[in-house]
Amino acid sequence: MPRIFWLLTALVLLFALAGCASKGAKPDLPPSTPITPEIVIVERKVYVAIPASLTQEQPIAEGSIAQCFHVAAQRRAALVKANARLREIGAIQGTAVKP
Repeated sequence: MPRIFWLLTALVLLFALAGCASKGAKPDLPPSTPITPEIVIVERKVYVAIPASLTQEQPIAEGSIAQCFHVAAQRRAALVKANARLREIGAIQGTAVKP
């Protein structure tokens, strides 16, 4: 009897599985909505390295009251030099980075 029982159980399972396959599978997306690829532009900000020679600190001229005009001239020269460096940095800023 157990042999017939297992045979009948196997036949019932076989017919049940055969019935599931005949229904067809549903697609994930409905066929009325086609997928079209789109181009996406991603902007990357890349920073240009500033040379170390442009970022070095300048010495500040100091002196006594008697040397006031000499110290003022040295400070003016340092400011002119610093402004020239800032112009160089401004020229480098925003340029393309070499890969």
